[in-house]
Amino acid sequence: MSPSPRTTDPAVLTRALTGAVRALGADDAGAFAEAGAALAAFDPGAARTVLGRVLRGALEELHPDGLDADDLRAVVQRCARSAPAWFAGLDPQLLVVALVGALGEHPEAEEVPRAPHEAVLRHALLLVTDLVAATGRPLARHLEAALAEVRRAETVEVP
Repeated sequence: MSPSPRTTDPAVLTRALTGAVRALGADDAGAFAEAGAALAAFDPGAARTVLGRVLRGALEELHPDGLDADDLRAVVQRCARSAPAWFAGLDPQLLVVALVGALGEHPEAEEVPRAPHEAVLRHALLLVTDLVAATGRPLARHLEAALAEVRRAETVEVP
């Protein structure tokens, strides 16, 4: 029996992301685990794309004149400090991987710590929660913009 295909339904992704951010805000480890499992069931490439677009949009909003290494270091430090005590395996390197990936940079394979997809997703969720809160705009607005950008990119024909 072959494994069931992973979903790419944007409504499923929206519910999982919203649930995870809400759980982090409420300091609810159980709800975060459930939302994380739902997100892990989503197509990995699509999940990374949408999370990356949410992160990039929030970073661009917070730093309209551009980012430098000090800005990124401050984001990672703030996010690591604000992570709940129950967050298993907090790894600042995974926060960096998620951030630079959102900016379209991909380090060499040997520079990236080996971690399961789910661990990287959980770290990206910490960043989303932190950066979206810093913008003062609701997550739904960030998700709408990210999903619209994904749809736009999908409709562009490649020559």
